[in-house]
Amino acid sequence: MKNLGYVFLGLSILFFFGCGEGKKAQSDASDNKKDTALVVENKNVKFGFDLDEYEVYYDTIQSGWTLSHALSPYNINQFVINTAAQKAKDSLIGLKYVLAGKPITILTEKGDTTRKAKYAVYEPDVFSYITFDFTKDSVEIFKKNRPTEIKEKTITGMIYPNSNLSIELNKSFETYAMTASLADAIEGVFAWSIDFFKLQAGDRYAVVYDEKSVDSVAYSIDKINYVWFEHAGEGIYAFYFKDSTGTVEGYYDEKGREMKRPFLMSPVKFARISSSFNRNRFHPIYKTRRAHLGTDYAAPTGTPILATADGNVTKASRSRGNGIYVKLRHNSTYETQYLHMSKIATGIHPGIRVKQGQVIGYVGSTGAATGPHVCYRFWKNGKQINHRAEKFPKSEPMKEELIPTYLKYIEPLKKKLDQQISQIPDLSQS
Repeated sequence: MKNLGYVFLGLSILFFFGCGEGKKAQSDASDNKKDTALVVENKNVKFGFDLDEYEVYYDTIQSGWTLSHALSPYNINQFVINTAAQKAKDSLIGLKYVLAGKPITILTEKGDTTRKAKYAVYEPDVFSYITFDFTKDSVEIFKKNRPTEIKEKTITGMIYPNSNLSIELNKSFETYAMTASLADAIEGVFAWSIDFFKLQAGDRYAVVYDEKSVDSVAYSIDKINYVWFEHAGEGIYAFYFKDSTGTVEGYYDEKGREMKRPFLMSPVKFARISSSFNRNRFHPIYKTRRAHLGTDYAAPTGTPILATADGNVTKASRSRGNGIYVKLRHNSTYETQYLHMSKIATGIHPGIRVKQGQVIGYVGSTGAATGPHVCYRFWKNGKQINHRAEKFPKSEPMKEELIPTYLKYIEPLKKKLDQQISQIPDLSQS
């Protein structure tokens, strides 16, 4: 694990800003006179300052450096540094710790050979910055949040041989956090209709989504607006729709049927199937052939386990073979069970009702398990079956009076998707 460089903010040690001498920002001023309005438009503004009016020095927090190291070269005495540290800690800003690798910017007066800091700006994350103002009799500290931008983006692609959805999406992003965010959003839309453990080469997708960014740097997916995913030769459309009253909201297919179904395809996200439903499996612990009446999803210990449908908790216990487990009854037909947990989620006990997607426990390896996973078992009319082979009924369409409005709304969106789809390579045609 990387050393994140957490450092305590105190009066004597103070918080750790990496500094050194810093690199002076270079800028060339034009000798040509400009119209006042034009000058305003072209100001080099950052943190609310016109940087062209200051000498600007950029430094980076490093593990082991203190605020003294950062500010002493800029003619700020130790008393003022101590005051700044205490105010940062005691104020609503609550700056108790800082991370190595974060930037700090020092502004001094233009032409000041003593390099006395007028302002220092620390950036704890991409969403905000903290300004230390040394121009007053007593240091003042302010925190400003950067505005978040939301822009609509489109991604298309295909699953190639020896690849997967994350690998393909990652080709479009600079950070894996963005890849994971979009992959999670796609899986969330199709959680009831596509088994993402069965994706295969040739599966294709076109996704139109809202991307959140700060200073033009993307950091997460706000939501998917509309999407098409082709799996095993079958293309499925999904459109986000909210009616004027707000009573209807969610994802619907091209016919107005809700994407949400009775059961999620999987009780965990971003896992892999380590053992399928098999009536004649060789058991790795008991060394005999016996039926494996469930599906094992391997995932790191502590991964949340989700209720695959609304239901009542009938058991939340522990046994020798099953380890820690939870069992749910969903209706007169279906029951599910989740085995080998590391622990049961807080508040989960027999008699309570849970919602689809609610965390009921966490992946572990208790009981007869060779590694961390959840064994997901599924009953229909009292008989254990392979849930991945079960064909669940599609959702009913939205209210009939809304269908014309919905179809008119999605018409241009579907055309846009179809244009994108037509440009995706098709392995089945090659």
